[in-house]
Formats: sequence, structure tokens, C-alpha cells
Amino acid sequence: MKAVVLTWDKYMPFADHTIQTYEKLWRNNYFTYRVPYNDNYPQSIKKKYGDKIEFIKTESPIKATVLTLLQDLDDNEWIYWCMDDRYLARIRDREAQEIYNLVKTIEDPQICSFLVIATKPYFHTDKFLKKDSKLLTNSGLVLYETVFSNGRVMKSAWRPQFVRVKVIRRMFESFPDYNFKAAEMNDFPKEKLEGEKFYVPEKNLVIVGESTHRGELTENCASSFKKMGLEIPANFTVTKKYMLQGYLPYKVAGLEFTLPVKMQKFITSVNRWYWRQK
Repeated sequence: MKAVVLTWDKYMPFADHTIQTYEKLWRNNYFTYRVPYNDNYPQSIKKKYGDKIEFIKTESPIKATVLTLLQDLDDNEWIYWCMDDRYLARIRDREAQEIYNLVKTIEDPQICSFLVIATKPYFHTDKFLKKDSKLLTNSGLVLYETVFSNGRVMKSAWRPQFVRVKVIRRMFESFPDYNFKAAEMNDFPKEKLEGEKFYVPEKNLVIVGESTHRGELTENCASSFKKMGLEIPANFTVTKKYMLQGYLPYKVAGLEFTLPVKMQKFITSVNRWYWRQK
């Protein structure tokens, strides 16, 4: 399966980092990472990942980049959609793999997306879920169809997910033709077609970190670069912003448990202090 990683030349270190987090934390994934480049072919990254990665030369505008990445793919083909600004911090890899296995068996063309991240306030109340429309993986993981007050709006465009090519292609084809900035895409309309079904797991499966904030490297991403043995890009300053999405319980000796909020904050503070010293 193609994992389409949206990036550009200046942010190639972040694409490398994102891919490395998936390879380290989701070891049994079946992805071939499809990554765009504009001018300089990333030979060192190609050498690092070999057949697990394919680089596609594209123009630099975001719309042209995505449409070029998808141009040889069938509308109904499934891809894994992941941007360089959402790297993997933790994952329930067995359950995520079960969603992959389920996706490979789906025949209904109206089923178009399976998220792997489910965060509050969305996807945790009946207001946003169709409890009478659900799917099950082999181990019994429940996936509910999502619903919003405006049923034609896509609320999860930038979250990591399994999605049909037609959804991403249609979204970018609808975007304006001028060379817009990435932040502007948040305000562009993103529509589902009538009858299309998008699903989310009953329990969250991943924690993802944001790589940058307003052009600066987040502190959590800088810490992750160090953990992964990567050099922090010299042309980025590090902000004190610490931006993680999603929550997973801790696990010791096969037992899962949830820490009190104050204890969680204390552990995060210690972790941040430790990686600042590195």
C-alpha cells in the first residue's frame, strides 16, 4: 500500500523523521512511502529506506504536488495519508494492523476512510458517531461511522488515515490554483459526497506529534529527532511549544493503566527537561 507523505524540499528532514517513526514503531507495516521532491533528489534518504520509499518529482505548489503524487493511482485505490507534520509518537500497532487488514477486504466503494486517531471532542460522543453503523476487525475492534451536523463536511482531512485516492484527489482539485500556503488549507472547503462513509475506531490507536508550529520546530519534535538519532535541521529554531495529539494508556508487563492527570503532566515535564539536556 502507498503511504503518501506530503512534504517539500525544505521540509524533507521532517518527512525522513516521520517515516522513521513509522518504521520504528509500526514495524510490520506494509507501506511503500511515496514522497515528493522538487529540485534535489534525496539520494541519502533513498539509500536509507531502499524499496520502502519512492520519490516523485513534482512542482512546488501544494496542489500540483498532491495531484502529481496521485496521478497514476486509481480513484478507488486505498492509500495511507500522512503529512510530514504528523509524526508517530506511540501506536497500538496490532490494532492498527487489523484496520489495514480490514481495509484490504472492503468491497463497498462508499466506504472511503478509516482514521487511526480518535481525539476529543470529536468521535467520543453519540453526537458524532452512528452507533448503528459499525464495522469489526477480526479481534473485535469496533469502528463507528462518523457524522457531523453538516454531513457533507470532511473534518479529518489532515489526520493520519487509510483513505481512498478519490477523496484526497477531489479535495485538492477543489482548492484554488494560486500558490497558497499550507496554513490556508484549513479554511478551504472539504466535502464528502452523499453516501460516503468515514469510520473511526472506538478507542484511540496512536499518539501523533506536530513537527512545526508557525515555521518553528516544536520541542516535542526536537526531542523525537534526538531519540531517533537524527540531526535537528540547522535552518529551524526550536520553540517551547509541545504539541501531541491523542492519548494512550501506559502498559507494563501486559497490563494497561491510566495515570492521574497531575502525574501525566509531571512525567511530561521530566521528559521535556531530560531531552533539553541532550
